[in-house]
Amino acid sequence: MSWEESVVDDPLLTIKDLTVDFESFDGIHKVIDGVSLSVGRGEVVAIAGETGCGKSVTMKAILRLLATADINGEMIYDGQDLQAMSDREFSMLKGREMSMIFQDPMSSLNPVFTIGEQLTDTAQFGGRGTTGVLEYLKRKYTGNGREEARQRAIDMLREVQMPDPEDVMESYPTQLSGGMCQRVLIAQALLNEPTMLIADEPGTALDVTIHDQILTLLKRLIEERDLSLLMITHNLGVAREISDRVYIMYGGRIVETAPTEDIFAEPKHPYTQGLIASIPRLTGGEMAKGIDGSVPEYLNPPNGCRYHPRCPYAYERCRSERPPMVEQGATTAVECVLYDQPSDTAREIPTIERTRQAMDGHPEAPQPTMESETDD
Repeated sequence: MSWEESVVDDPLLTIKDLTVDFESFDGIHKVIDGVSLSVGRGEVVAIAGETGCGKSVTMKAILRLLATADINGEMIYDGQDLQAMSDREFSMLKGREMSMIFQDPMSSLNPVFTIGEQLTDTAQFGGRGTTGVLEYLKRKYTGNGREEARQRAIDMLREVQMPDPEDVMESYPTQLSGGMCQRVLIAQALLNEPTMLIADEPGTALDVTIHDQILTLLKRLIEERDLSLLMITHNLGVAREISDRVYIMYGGRIVETAPTEDIFAEPKHPYTQGLIASIPRLTGGEMAKGIDGSVPEYLNPPNGCRYHPRCPYAYERCRSERPPMVEQGATTAVECVLYDQPSDTAREIPTIERTRQAMDGHPEAPQPTMESETDD
């Protein structure tokens, strides 16, 4: 049994060895490199990492939103092989069982249709597969259920605490605030009562007060409806507030996973420690300086561990081979050579304090080394 399978006994969604490549004139960009994860029934899971680490690409690969990408790996939803489904079968699955909340509320709604038209169409046609224009118009204007679908949309707007839902139904997206558009997107995602939501940084473009309201609303709806949620975020505060379990992603790879409480109490991977050490402290002192460098270039990513050019604990082995995912208990795993060693082998285990010292340039901090770990 692999480490990701041991985390969830009855997963709703399982991803194994997902790879996503993009071809350009310059060559092949290997963006997602062997990602494995799982989401249990009724579980809230966060994928966290810097901008550009591959979080949104992973989500779009699951939902077949990358038409030009080369996607490989195993994706199982509730016992169904997503890769083996036809486009129509997958469209029906997305409409009824799996739904998406996109990142930017202002650009995710069609500006030429009213909110009412868009929500009513979702309620009436969601989960019925793709249809041609003539079939769509026939169902919309001569079929039954249009008024019922509209009322469902109004009721859902009330459930997401939208003020004056009847007036909002007659409005265009450009007439609404960002927070109101985000509530519309949440309502749209929940209209056909899905089992699982995939949320790509909802509320990121909003001010902090509205963002907090949206997260509180989303958390309440998930608990009331017993939904599974896969949350994409670069905000560790969001991951800590809403998730049961966290995957840390770097350079298109999962480098650590653990229950949320454990990953903040005792982060293990140097990258995870660096992210947490970058959070401003309320106890005073200087502002954290952050992790030096940036995410790798995917056309020619580093060999071995993709984090090694930025890691203060790097060894020669880190440059030459990809570290294995090492289990650290029943629910925790980390992709790092520092944990892949016999118990009697002397090796410096990263700590968040030592990592913070390295980020701040402390003279006693660990320095990047390319010496072999077998040297005396």
